[in-house]
Amino acid sequence: MMEHFLIVIPARLQSFRLKRKPLQDLCGKPLIVRVYENLMPLARSGAQLLVASDSEEVLAVCREHQIDAVLTRKDHQSGTDRCAEVASGNSRPFVLNVQGDEPFVKAEDLMNLAMIFKNQQNVSIATLRYLCHDRKKMMDSNIVKVVSNHEKKALYFSRAPVPFLRDGQGSASLPFYQHLGVYAYEKSALLRFCSLPVGELEQIEKLEQLRALEHGLSIHLVDATQSGLGVDTEQDLQEARKIWMKLQGDP
Repeated sequence: MMEHFLIVIPARLQSFRLKRKPLQDLCGKPLIVRVYENLMPLARSGAQLLVASDSEEVLAVCREHQIDAVLTRKDHQSGTDRCAEVASGNSRPFVLNVQGDEPFVKAEDLMNLAMIFKNQQNVSIATLRYLCHDRKKMMDSNIVKVVSNHEKKALYFSRAPVPFLRDGQGSASLPFYQHLGVYAYEKSALLRFCSLPVGELEQIEKLEQLRALEHGLSIHLVDATQSGLGVDTEQDLQEARKIWMKLQGDP
């Protein structure tokens, strides 16, 4: 299945919360390089893997590390728009969007995400969820929660703690599904999504996936075996360094 996939790693140089994020050091290599290397098992399985950036500086770093990369427009509002620009000129029928700040998402989870298009009918957009029992994460507005129906189609994504346990101690006492911001698309669905106007719920929650739900597009959910860590802040970067050292067996 992976030979039908284009995997795009969108990487905007400037970030509001972490300056020059793709080039920040993660234990000896730039963050964008660590993300790319983590996805290499998918490339070895036949996927086309490339970085899409608005920065010549990011492209130069990619070339230095023998990473395929393309320059995209600077006016994109999101990484999804950057993916769509690249995908529009590519012949592969499926697109996997892995943000350039996700160095720890498991390749096996991404392969399972891709396989939904083979194993299930009428899927045009799919994403990952992870069953989480962490009370602190439940109450953290930076952690996106998702609720679904019995067919594992998303009903809603929110920064708020959902579902809410009305007759108990509040939703913080419940396990919940954490949304992992990785998306797989039929290319036609990606291009359609990016052509849609921004929705009201999307503006309120600042979650672009709500645009799909507001316009009647289904998002299928696939269970992940572990949660990722998006590197959005300096604190996240410090935590990522600790995780990396632990994975390498260093004390």
